[in-house]
Amino acid sequence: MSLCINPNCLQPENPDNILFCQACGSELMIQGRYRVIIELGRGGFGVTYQINEIRKNQAKVLKVLINNQPKAIELFKQEVAVLSQLNHPGIPKVESDAYFVYFPQESRNPIHCFVMEKIEGIDLEKYMQNRNLLPIDQTLAIHLLKDLVTILEQVHNQNFFHRDIKPSNIMLRAENAQLVLIDFGSVRQVTETVVNQQGKVTAIVSAGFTPPEQINNNAVPQSDFFALGRTFVYLLTARKPLDPAIYDSDNETLNWRTHAPQISPILADLLDDMMQRLYKDRPQNIKQISQRLAAIEKALQQPQIKPQPQKNKFTRRVFIKTGFIIGTFTVAVVGKNIFKNQNHKITTPKTTTSINSSTPEPTTSPNSTPENTTSFTKLKTFEFEVVTTDAKGNITNRRNATAKYFTEDLGNGVFLEMVEIPGGKFLMGSPENEAKRSDNESPQHQVTVPSFWIGKYELTQAQYQAIIGNNPSFFKGDNHPVEQVSWNDAVTFCQKLSQRTGKNYRLPSEAEWEYACRAGTTTPFYFGESITPELVNYDGNHVYSSAPKGQYREQTTDVGNFPPNAFGLYDMHGNVWEWCQDNFHDHYTNAPQDGTAWISQSGNAKMLRGGSWGDNPDNCRSAYRNTHYFDYNFDLIGFRVVCGGGVRVFW
Repeated sequence: MSLCINPNCLQPENPDNILFCQACGSELMIQGRYRVIIELGRGGFGVTYQINEIRKNQAKVLKVLINNQPKAIELFKQEVAVLSQLNHPGIPKVESDAYFVYFPQESRNPIHCFVMEKIEGIDLEKYMQNRNLLPIDQTLAIHLLKDLVTILEQVHNQNFFHRDIKPSNIMLRAENAQLVLIDFGSVRQVTETVVNQQGKVTAIVSAGFTPPEQINNNAVPQSDFFALGRTFVYLLTARKPLDPAIYDSDNETLNWRTHAPQISPILADLLDDMMQRLYKDRPQNIKQISQRLAAIEKALQQPQIKPQPQKNKFTRRVFIKTGFIIGTFTVAVVGKNIFKNQNHKITTPKTTTSINSSTPEPTTSPNSTPENTTSFTKLKTFEFEVVTTDAKGNITNRRNATAKYFTEDLGNGVFLEMVEIPGGKFLMGSPENEAKRSDNESPQHQVTVPSFWIGKYELTQAQYQAIIGNNPSFFKGDNHPVEQVSWNDAVTFCQKLSQRTGKNYRLPSEAEWEYACRAGTTTPFYFGESITPELVNYDGNHVYSSAPKGQYREQTTDVGNFPPNAFGLYDMHGNVWEWCQDNFHDHYTNAPQDGTAWISQSGNAKMLRGGSWGDNPDNCRSAYRNTHYFDYNFDLIGFRVVCGGGVRVFW
């Protein structure tokens, strides 16, 4: 059956083998490619339909605006524009030609339409109804909240806020239980007017979920946190926010905790803080919520299990402390450069694990007796061209350079190239006058980094497959970087590679990563003052400094497609985020100055560097710092490995 979308049609049902409505004569093959199959929902402003894209035989959703007031049209077009800028599995996808107007037969009034991805699943309100309003438990609540915080991070990072978060606007995919935030028609861009509260922001009100400032036409990004908190009160109590059983109308607050006895007070405290009446009293950004969630997960773990004592006796002892999650530990080891000369012997890394822990880094002791040794005698040299750019991203200089490297044979014709990084000093962080810098890049401080070896490229899918035996990546390709790998996955790879080769492979410290990325530069990018999509794989819809917009590839690219830095390293900007050893710290005060990893702050958030294919250029700067849970994986995240150097972990 084909449906006619003419709102004035008296008999919209038609056979699926005709092109024009039998009742009103309106066209049924919309845009020459879509047939409307069934109505999915209807509201005061529009109707949603399931459609079939005939040539692809693919189900999609058609949103039709039936309210032609100028403000309604503005919000409708805004939803398309916003969705086209956001790229995340938790946000519906739209194509570049998603928006169009449709004219019914004998009508001069256009119908505004756009096509979007069809999410197979149900929204959280229907989910709760299907559960017979059985409240969810704490474990599921934390899992879902983490997913939504991650989605909101993508929205807020693009300077938008949603303004209409509620259970019916959150879908649960049937295929993989992934959450999807929908209905971006009310989204608002963050501007100075919003930040400074000097002007009105149109009110979008969903009773019980909308915060007071938004009702008063003064919505801010923190308004999303209020609505998110109230959404989880509903999920945890199965009671709507205005239910008299929990709603205190005199104070406009919720007395909900007694209706959720399964919830720890620390999780309840977070939700209450998110629902504070004054937005200034709520968490001020996504990062603060993520940190609170990380601390909650740590606190809810079982009692720590003490690690077994070391059997070997070292001249310098290895100190093990239980750390940020059950049994997780940090190791302080003083290591030496494993490649002091070409005939240097390499010790087999020792590894220690504990029950329920995140996978630890391989550790070595400089004076331990190796169980097996490997000689390294085949250093090679490669040549490459280094380019420099100006503020417009134009190449202003080209020069030739060389670097030393060695090759690790991973079997089946797969090799890993490791480049020598000479030791030296550099200023870590960004200067106060660097555009788009973040506070967590301060204070800028001098760091002395010993020499080490690092992957010439981000680890590829072929290399990961060769060691681990599987390929988790979304964008398949042997020479594409491996992605959808957590910090735990990356450390496990290093551990197995160390066991295979007899060398000490690990993740870089943040200091090592930034030192290797900068390669002697002090500019925002190792290229210079700016970048373009011809030099880096990032979201080319966004610009840095005076550079122009360019291509947005919307996926990873083969490693090594873009010019390297002066050390001969490729894709240190863009393509995929790269995991580092360090725990999250929101500033550099008291950071180690010897190039070692900084894990003195407990928690299960780990650092990411370099930006990705889905990020704006601001996030690809040499100094930019990102963070996520050590068990989080996504198609924006990969890693590269380090060998040798200073392996002492700072505590």
